[in-house]
Amino acid sequence: MTNEELYQLMKDGFDQVNQRLDRMDQRLDRMDTRLNEMDTRLRGVENGISELKGKQSAIVGMRSWIVTACAIGALIISIVVAIFK
Repeated sequence: MTNEELYQLMKDGFDQVNQRLDRMDQRLDRMDTRLNEMDTRLRGVENGISELKGKQSAIVGMRSWIVTACAIGALIISIVVAIFK
């Protein structure tokens, strides 16, 4: 095997390695794109869950205010009935 043949063989081998590396880079770029899309979708889910939790805590807070208002109303009614009876 001559030097030129050895050079050509090594050059072809390096070209094949470079092609494979380029394909791997393309695949990694696609994976990065998919991961970014998944991150965006998960962020939307997190925001939705946070909104639901906020609404749920607001409902619980409103319930306690309603109970308090009813108790105060009942107290006022009982005082009025006691005074005018």
